[in-house]
Amino acid sequence: MTARAELPTRLLTAALLTLALMVGVLAGYSPPVAIGLTVGLVFLGLAMANLTVGIALFALLTFLETVLPTQGAEGTFSVPKLLGLVLMISWLGLVTAGEREYRERIFSHPAFLLVLFSLMGWVLCSVAWAEDGGAALLALSRWIPNALLFVIVFAGVRTRSQLQWVLGAFVVGALVSAIYGLLVPAPASDFGRLEGAGGDPNETAAALVAAAALAIALAATLRDQPFLRLAVLAVAPLCAFASLLTLSRGGLVAFGAALIAAVFMAGRRRAQILTLAVVAATLAIGYFVFLAPASAVERVTEVQGGTGRVDIWKVGLRMVRGAPLQGIGAGNFPIVSIHYLLEPGALLRDDFIVSTPKVAHNTYLELLAELGIVGLTLFLTIIFFAIGCAVRAARYAARLKDHDIDILARALVVALAALLAAYFFISREYSKQFWLLLSLCPVMLEILRRDHRAELDKRGRPL
Repeated sequence: MTARAELPTRLLTAALLTLALMVGVLAGYSPPVAIGLTVGLVFLGLAMANLTVGIALFALLTFLETVLPTQGAEGTFSVPKLLGLVLMISWLGLVTAGEREYRERIFSHPAFLLVLFSLMGWVLCSVAWAEDGGAALLALSRWIPNALLFVIVFAGVRTRSQLQWVLGAFVVGALVSAIYGLLVPAPASDFGRLEGAGGDPNETAAALVAAAALAIALAATLRDQPFLRLAVLAVAPLCAFASLLTLSRGGLVAFGAALIAAVFMAGRRRAQILTLAVVAATLAIGYFVFLAPASAVERVTEVQGGTGRVDIWKVGLRMVRGAPLQGIGAGNFPIVSIHYLLEPGALLRDDFIVSTPKVAHNTYLELLAELGIVGLTLFLTIIFFAIGCAVRAARYAARLKDHDIDILARALVVALAALLAAYFFISREYSKQFWLLLSLCPVMLEILRRDHRAELDKRGRPL
């Protein structure tokens, strides 16, 4: 009996020793892979022990994607991808061997799951008509982990404290990214723009604006922890100012969209939020008028076609006209764009099509070109569903006088509004940060339902 009880321990020890040996061998062959595997193993242990901790770490590490080790063509192996895989394994373990509630209720909106996986099915179908089927399959491998975040986060974030930790990890990740960008400045040839740990100023700007909105909301909910509340509140202006240092026009659009969304979502706090929005807008304008270098002001104010972006959009629209319903196939925009170059309509920057093919620099246009009307409709349905859940959570929380969920749900809508506005200028349909925030929307509604079940049953108003 004793020997049988010791067997799992011996197997675990043997497995750990084997993995340690593999990491040692890989360290000599490929240090980035070895580092990535080590981070993945640590993350696996934490995620298997506590899925919420795994999700929080995932939220933080998504901001460090270009800093963490990457291997293979186009980053086919990267630590963020490995962490996504680990989250899936941890979730599978929870729903197959966890408590009964986890096994019986994977998600509270089964009809939405049909839409979600219909999009995955459509991406898979696009392999049939894509010029490069391998690129379409690679795109599918990026879509699936993001889609699964809805069920993973639903299982791992079940209380308001867990929700606060995940949102807090998102804010910390944005702050770390901004600090990294300040310590490792961009080359002068790029106007000294703050790139952040993500490596792209436009993406960094959008994420920083979203984090600023979430930081303000988190500070408002930490009433019993004054020191932590003050620290979180200080992060908001830091993230907002760092977004200006990116000199991203898309980031400025995201900043404006966040302020407008905040006023619309303010509810009974509209007067205070409107005042805050006016102050924030005035400070942002004042920075560029009085403090920013002339080169920075020139970078922001002189559009000049968006460094080739307009020409790429022209080619993208030609693709849409060529295959409006089904698209050209997932992941095929840079591959197929050259076929649409020689058509009526002048292009100033054909180098972005011929020598260095680029993505569409517009999430919605890229999806329309690659997956057609069907794919874009499914994608927008997912977005509307998620934001609808957050709006419903805010509305019901206000009626139930649940101020924490009310504030957090409204801030989540503001953060998503900032990202969605910025995505008119960058291609970020695979953004892990974006999908993570989307997946938190139905979670808020579920937490509200669970915490106020007795009161809701008494009122006879299901959420």
